[in-house]
Amino acid sequence: MKTRIPVFDLHSDIPVDIARRRAFGERAVFKTRHFERLVEGGIQAAILVLWVEPEHRCRSAQRIVELLGALIADLHESSDCVELVSNEESLKNCIGRGKFAVFLGVEGMTFVEQWSLGGTSNMADWQQSDALYEKFRQSFGILNQFTLRHAILVWGEQNQIASGPGTFFDEASRVGLTDFGRHVVQELDRSNIIIDVSHLDETSTEDVLTTTQGVVIASHSNARALCDHPRNLSDRHICKIGDRGGVIGINAYANFIDPVNPTVDRYVDHVVYIANLIGIEHVALGFDFMDYLPDTFGFSEKTTGLTNASDVPGLIERLYKRGFTEREVEQLAFQNALRIVGKDK
Repeated sequence: MKTRIPVFDLHSDIPVDIARRRAFGERAVFKTRHFERLVEGGIQAAILVLWVEPEHRCRSAQRIVELLGALIADLHESSDCVELVSNEESLKNCIGRGKFAVFLGVEGMTFVEQWSLGGTSNMADWQQSDALYEKFRQSFGILNQFTLRHAILVWGEQNQIASGPGTFFDEASRVGLTDFGRHVVQELDRSNIIIDVSHLDETSTEDVLTTTQGVVIASHSNARALCDHPRNLSDRHICKIGDRGGVIGINAYANFIDPVNPTVDRYVDHVVYIANLIGIEHVALGFDFMDYLPDTFGFSEKTTGLTNASDVPGLIERLYKRGFTEREVEQLAFQNALRIVGKDK
C-alpha cells in the first residue's frame, strides 16, 4: 500500500474568498471553510495569492491592502490550524504541528502604479526620475513586512509593468515588459521574491527571462502544444524555465486543459508532456481551483474529476496508474515546489 503523498499547491485564490466572506461578517473563514477540504485532499502547503478582482481594478492599491488585512486577520483567528511561513524550515515546523503552511504571493501588480504615481496612465511619467523607483520600493515594502515570497506581474490586463494575454485591451497595444517593469523585475530579484510568468503574454515572458538570470517559475500554466490557449506556455518557454532550474505548476482550470474534454486524465497528459520536455524535477501542481471564486466571475467551467481540493487524492492515483513512481509523484506533488519556494528569503 502506497503512503499518503503530501501536496504543495503553487497557486490558490483562497484570500479572495476570505476577504469577501469577512466583508459579510464571517470570521475564521480559513478554518471553517477551507481547512477540512485541504486536509481531505492531502494539501499541506500553498502559495495564497492576493488577487484584485476586476471590479476593484480602478482602486487596486486600496484593494490589495484590504485583501492583505483580511488574510492576516483571518490567519490569526484560524491560527490553531494555519500559519504564514517563509522558508523550508518554518514550513516543516508548521506542518509538524499539524498546521497548514501558507506562503504569501501576489497575482497581478497593477496596484504598484497606483501606489507609485497615483494611477497615472501617462507612460512618459514612468520614466522621469529615480524618485519614482524609490517610491515603488517604499510602497512595496508594505507587502514585504509579511514576507512576500512570490509575484505575478499582471493578471488579464496590461499595466505599467508588463502585458498579459487577456482580452481587456487591444492586442496591437501590447508592449511586453516596460522600462519600469524591468526595474520591478530586478527589484523582485534582489529581494529574493520568486518571479512567476503565469499570465504574461509571449513578449513579456521572453523579456522577463532576458531581464533576470535567476530561477523563474510558471505557477499555474499548461502546455500550449496540448491546449492552444494563450495562457498556456510554448515549448520554447517551457524549456527555458526548465533550463533555469524553475518549475511549472500544472493548472486544473478546464479551459487550459482541453477545449472539448477537460478531464483529470487530460490534466495528467500535461504533466507527462512537460515532464518529457524538461524532466519531472521541473513539474509541480498549481491547481488554481475555481471553487474559491463566485460563478459571477465567469470561471464556471469544470474539469471532470478535478474540481476542488478533495479530488486531489484521485489525481495522485491517476499519476501512479500512468506509470509514475512513488519518488516521482513525491517530487511533482511537493518537493519540486518546496525546492523553489522554501529557499531562505
